[in-house]
Amino acid sequence: MKPLHEKLILEPKNSFVLQKDIYPYYPTPWHYHPEYELVLVVKSSGMRTVGDHNEHFTDGDLVFLGPNLPHSYQNDSIYYQDDSSLKAEAIVIHFKEDFLGKDFFNLPEMIQVVQLFNKAKYGIKITGNTRQQISDIMLQMHTVNGHKRILQLLSILEILSTSDEIELLTNPGFVQQHLISDDDRITKVHEYIMKNFQKDISLAEVAEIANMSIPSFCRLFKSSTRKAFSNFVNEIRVGHACRLLLEDRESIAQICYKSGFNNMSNFNRQFKRLKERSPLQYRQRISR
Repeated sequence: MKPLHEKLILEPKNSFVLQKDIYPYYPTPWHYHPEYELVLVVKSSGMRTVGDHNEHFTDGDLVFLGPNLPHSYQNDSIYYQDDSSLKAEAIVIHFKEDFLGKDFFNLPEMIQVVQLFNKAKYGIKITGNTRQQISDIMLQMHTVNGHKRILQLLSILEILSTSDEIELLTNPGFVQQHLISDDDRITKVHEYIMKNFQKDISLAEVAEIANMSIPSFCRLFKSSTRKAFSNFVNEIRVGHACRLLLEDRESIAQICYKSGFNNMSNFNRQFKRLKERSPLQYRQRISR
């Protein structure tokens, strides 16, 4: 993708950014920034994209992202309805690697944290007891100031650096080939896909949004994401279907069409390709 470069504002009295956001829906586009980022979804659901990885998120989702790793959060369609009373809440921490001085993390005692930083360039999903520990600290951080807040951030990094309850998100090939650019053509395409994946999306439509010919757009999209456009859209649709299957309120046929697929055979084929089981098997496993 060609992400937007987001410039974060740091108040002079602080060495890192800690903010609690409450929106009708997350306003974050497909973007990147030079800071590390820790994101706790307090309340809301939708699709999280980190590099070339797409996954449904809900309350309690926690990820740690390295510098310049493109990412976005797109809420479920119900959040964008005019009569929606839903809120999207999150706690976000941003910091640069030298926020405690350029040599702090070069200390011998910091070797495990440096190894954590190396993993963060792929994006890290945090699970299990580790997620609960870090979430509790992040929820408390707004109640303290000064050096206590720094100590809490260091505590988070220490917990993360010694935990095995983490999952790397982005394909190494994406990280190696990602080139930073201010070109927002594909950013607009990404936002269009996230808002319209439940209906047919043609290559002609998205190429027009990018103001490119179809062949040129396909080359750009593939070189940026290492995925064909159709495969990317199918991943978004399957991720949405997984959320609906977890709710267990609708038939698989209904979920198929609500997720943007035109027929059951294609839905089953794409779902099995990505999840290594059929939608029915996925639902049965969750039920067990």
